Amino acid sequence: MLQGSLVHSGLENVYWGLMIVTYPYISGLVAGSFVVSSLSHVFHQKLFDDLAPLAVLVSFALLLAAPLTVLGDARQPMNFWELMARGHWPYSPIAFFILIWMSYIVLMLFELYFAFRAQNVRRLIRSQGQSRLYRFLTLGSRNASLAGETRDKRVLMVLSAIGILMAFLFHGYIGFIFGSTKARPLWATPLMPVLFIVSAMVSGIALMWVVNVLVMRFYHRPVNRALANGLLTYLVLFVLLDLYMDAVDFLTSAIPAYTQGPVSQGFQRILMYGPNSWVYFGLQLGVGLGIPLIGWIIPQVRRSLAGGALMSLAVLVGVFAMRWDVVIAGQEQSKISSNVVTVAIPWTGFDSIQTVIGVFAVAFVVFMGLAWVFPWQSWNRIPAAEDQEARETSARQQAAQGIPGTATSEGGHVVS
Repeated sequence: MLQGSLVHSGLENVYWGLMIVTYPYISGLVAGSFVVSSLSHVFHQKLFDDLAPLAVLVSFALLLAAPLTVLGDARQPMNFWELMARGHWPYSPIAFFILIWMSYIVLMLFELYFAFRAQNVRRLIRSQGQSRLYRFLTLGSRNASLAGETRDKRVLMVLSAIGILMAFLFHGYIGFIFGSTKARPLWATPLMPVLFIVSAMVSGIALMWVVNVLVMRFYHRPVNRALANGLLTYLVLFVLLDLYMDAVDFLTSAIPAYTQGPVSQGFQRILMYGPNSWVYFGLQLGVGLGIPLIGWIIPQVRRSLAGGALMSLAVLVGVFAMRWDVVIAGQEQSKISSNVVTVAIPWTGFDSIQTVIGVFAVAFVVFMGLAWVFPWQSWNRIPAAEDQEARETSARQQAAQGIPGTATSEGGHVVS
C-alpha cells in the first residue's frame, strides 16, 4: 500500500509548483542584470557604458514583477500585508524577503534618479520648464553641468557597489531557504546559495545580451559587436564557474561515498535515472552549459549574432531547468516510500504556464514604460556645453526666460 496509490492520494504532494520555480528564476535575472550595469558604474569598464542604463531598467522592471510569483502561489494573497504589519523578523524567511525586497526597491529608485538625473534636467530645460514629467523626475535639481555629472557618477559607483551586495543577498537568501530545509534531502546542502548566485550571474548576462540585440534591432541601430563579444566573454567565464559548481554538487550529492544515503538515493532516483533525468542532463547540463561552451570554442559561432543568440537563449533555458530541478525534484522524493511523487503542470488556471506568462508580460510592460520615460538611448543623449562662451550665453537666456537655476545654449545643450 505504501508502495502504490497511497503516495499519490494526497498524503504527499508537490506543494511548491511552477510559480515558485519562476520566482528564483526572475530574482536571478534581477541580480545578474544589475551586476551587468555595475560593470560600468563600479568596475569602470567603458565598453559597457552604453548598456548600463538599459540594464538598470531591466533589473528594476523584473524586481517589481518578482513578488507576483509568490503572490500567485499563495492561497490567500491579500494577506501579504501581515508579513509587514506583524513582527515576523527575524524568524520568518519570507518576512525577511519583504525587508530585502523593499530595501532593494529603495536602492534602485536612487540608482534610477542619479543614472538619469542630468539628462532629465536637460530635457526639462529644453522644454522651457513646461514638462511635468521631467520636472517630477528631476526633483527640483537644475544642475546639468559636467561637474554635476561627475558627482552623479561617484554616487552611482557607491550605490552600485551596495547594489551588488543587495543583489547577492536578494537572490542568495532563496538558496538559504532551500539549503536550510532539512526535511528535503536534495535541498539540504550549504552549496545551495552559491549555486543560485552563480547561475543568477549566468542568466543575467545572457538576458542582457538578448535585450541589447533586440533593442538595437527595434530602433534600427547597428549592434555594438565589441559590447556583444564582451558580454559573451563574461557569460562563458560564469558558465565555466557554474559547471564547476555543478560538478561539486554532483560529487557531494550523487556519489554515495561522499554524501548521506537519502541524498544520494534521491539524486539517483530522480535526477540521474528518474523522471527528471532528461531535464538535468538534457536541459540543465546539456543545453544550459554544453551549448554555450561548444559555441564559444567555434570562432564562427561566437563571432556571429546568431551564434550569440543561440548561446544566450541556451543559458536561459538551462538556468530555468536548474530552478525546476531544485524546486520540483526536491519535492518528488517520497518521505514514506521508495517511490517518486508525480507532478503535473497545468496550462491554465492556478500555478499554470498561463500565470507564468502573465508575470513575464507584466515585467515586459513595466520595462516598456520605464524605457519610454527614462532617456537611456546613447544616441539620443543631450551633451553638456563645455566652453565658457556657451555658459555666458546660456546665463543671459536663463535671465530672459525667467527660469531660475537653469540655462540652455543656442544648440539646446544644457549647462549650469
